Amino acid sequence: MGGKIYGNFINGNEEFNGNKIEMISPSDGSLSGYIIEANRNVVNNAVDSAEDAFKKFSSSTIRERQKLLARLTEIVESKAEMYSMMESINTGKTIRQSTYMDIPLGIEHIRYFSTTNEFKFQREIEHPEYPDTHGMVQYAPMGVVASIAPWNVPFLMAVWKIVPALLAGNSVVLKPSHYTPLTAMELAKDIKKAGFPDGLVNVINGKGNSTGEYLMENNKINMVSFTGSTNTGKHVMEKVSKNIKKTTLELGGKSPNIVMDDADLDRAAKGVVFGIYLNSGQLCESGSRLLVQESIHKQLLETIKKYIQNMKAGNPMDFETDISAITNEPQLNKIKDLTDESINSGAHVYYSKDMGKDVPHGGFYYSPTLLTDVKPDMKIFDEEIFGPVLSVSTFNDEREAIDIANSSKYGLAAGIWTRNIDKATRMAGRIEAGTVWINEYHLLSAAAPRGGFKMSGIGRELGLDGIMEYTQTRHLFYGNPESGLSDVAYQLLIKE
Repeated sequence: MGGKIYGNFINGNEEFNGNKIEMISPSDGSLSGYIIEANRNVVNNAVDSAEDAFKKFSSSTIRERQKLLARLTEIVESKAEMYSMMESINTGKTIRQSTYMDIPLGIEHIRYFSTTNEFKFQREIEHPEYPDTHGMVQYAPMGVVASIAPWNVPFLMAVWKIVPALLAGNSVVLKPSHYTPLTAMELAKDIKKAGFPDGLVNVINGKGNSTGEYLMENNKINMVSFTGSTNTGKHVMEKVSKNIKKTTLELGGKSPNIVMDDADLDRAAKGVVFGIYLNSGQLCESGSRLLVQESIHKQLLETIKKYIQNMKAGNPMDFETDISAITNEPQLNKIKDLTDESINSGAHVYYSKDMGKDVPHGGFYYSPTLLTDVKPDMKIFDEEIFGPVLSVSTFNDEREAIDIANSSKYGLAAGIWTRNIDKATRMAGRIEAGTVWINEYHLLSAAAPRGGFKMSGIGRELGLDGIMEYTQTRHLFYGNPESGLSDVAYQLLIKE
């Protein structure tokens, strides 16, 4: 990509006026390009464009919107290889992950929203207090939605932030991370190609403490959808409360992966490795806490170690490479600091892969690491690390496993590994998390709501629940003059 400059996509056109921000390649630390920072005027222009487009688009039918989404699916699918390359270059994740997971998954999610029949604009109700009357509940679009996305899965995030909102009849101003905006920009251009009105989807680039602030402060924004850290989520919630904007927050996680002594240990070990080391742990739901029953923990750890040893380090753009880079240097430093602090506090490195000279010089890499003797008083026990570090704790019985799993301030996801499905279902019903995988991990469905309990956020993405987040409810009350009920009520004040 070299010194290519990427602008802001507003009202169907890419604009290049503004200050440049460098993008650094996570793979080797080189300059990969520039983005143009959106100042307050640019942000306001994007919002104005979205408002104008919404006024026209909101009257479209659900079927009309789905036809456009179906066309978008075809366009993106035809460019899947380009999207995969762009995603991996920008994020440092392996090209194999982008090619076989992130991009195909995003395409299938667009397809789901283009075909689902779950979402209805309205439904009829009866009023039990007032016979012979009836009502209509309508699900009206919110209007202009401000979406703020993180840097870890930018293509999927762009799909999740934009597509359900469009299906519900909204317009969107998306601010992707300034580290990884490329596939979001490309998706916005393809949305235009699919036939959506100019201005319906705008993408603005910049940092959260400038561009993001300008976006949230605009009074024409009706809703804010944010995905990111819990600390930033607190700030977003405080910020938007001043103007009473609807808000959804998908925040941090410290998800437990629970392995019972009756589990298929080899399958569980694979699921644990996949759960924490996919994308080098840079996923909100990453299973960064391994809770293993005491009687099997040594056997399980040795199996996990074997699979880590077999993971290939190298250039993420090589299809044989298994280990992704860390997407930015500040995150790499956070991983180092949190891990070093835990080791200094008594945690032990059970295994850390030696990547040596296998990874490109100058890139941002952290070895897949397995930590034991992690205690509840250690910061790493409850702090989201967002990196390839697995903290191991043991338990003796089911009750203790649940207690440890629920001891976190977070509640985004969890995993349970056991051959006893009744036990798994019972345990899952007691775990405080928005998603609980049973004998699986990290598999996402567009039809399933995604979000967290406790400090992992409020609201849901994906599925019918995710569509409904982008709506507001209107009740139509149809009176019946023939019933005489209103005459009885009116006599409380009116005398003939």
